[in-house]
Amino acid sequence: MFVLPVGLVVRTVVVVLAAFALIGVIATGTIARLAGGAVVADPATVAAQRSVAERDLERGYEQATGQVRKARGLNLAISAQQADTIANKALADLFTLRHSALITISQSIGGSADAAESYAKSTEQALDAKAAQPQPSADPVLLAPRFYAIVSRFNQLATQLTDQAVADLTQAASPAPTPSARPTPTPSPTR
Repeated sequence: MFVLPVGLVVRTVVVVLAAFALIGVIATGTIARLAGGAVVADPATVAAQRSVAERDLERGYEQATGQVRKARGLNLAISAQQADTIANKALADLFTLRHSALITISQSIGGSADAAESYAKSTEQALDAKAAQPQPSADPVLLAPRFYAIVSRFNQLATQLTDQAVADLTQAASPAPTPSARPTPTPSPTR
C-alpha cells in the first residue's frame, strides 16, 4: 500500500488548479489585452481628435471642390450644359462623401444613427460657414487610428471623384458624325 501525505495532495491540487486558471486567463486573451496597453481617451481628447478630423476632412473637401470649380471655369471643348452637369454631379458626390465621413466619425465614437445624422448636418453647416474665413493654423495632432482611417479614405475617394470629373470636363468634344465619302462612279469609257 502506498500512502501520500495530505499536504502533498493539497499542494498538488492547488498547483494544478493554478495552472488551469493561468491557461484559462491566457486563452481568453486577458493578459494580452492588459499587456497591449489599450488606452481609452477622456472626453476632451476625443473632442480634440474629432475637431482635427473635421478640419482635415474640410481641407480635403475644399481642395476637391476647388479643383472641380477651376476645371469648370476653363474654356472647355464640351457644351456648357454638359460641363454644368458633370461639375454639379461631382460637387454633389463630394458633398455626399463628406456627409458620410462625418456620420462615420460620429458613429466611431458611439453616436447612434440619429445622433450621427444630426452631428453631420450641424458640422456641415459650421464648416460651410467657416469656409470663406481664413483659419489659423492649428497645432499638429497625430490622429487616432480610427479617425485617420476615415480621413484617409475620404481623401482617396475625393481624389478619385475629382480626377474623374476633371477628366470628363476636359475631354475633347466628340466630332459630329460626318457622312462617309461615297466613291463617285467613274464614267465608263465609251467606245
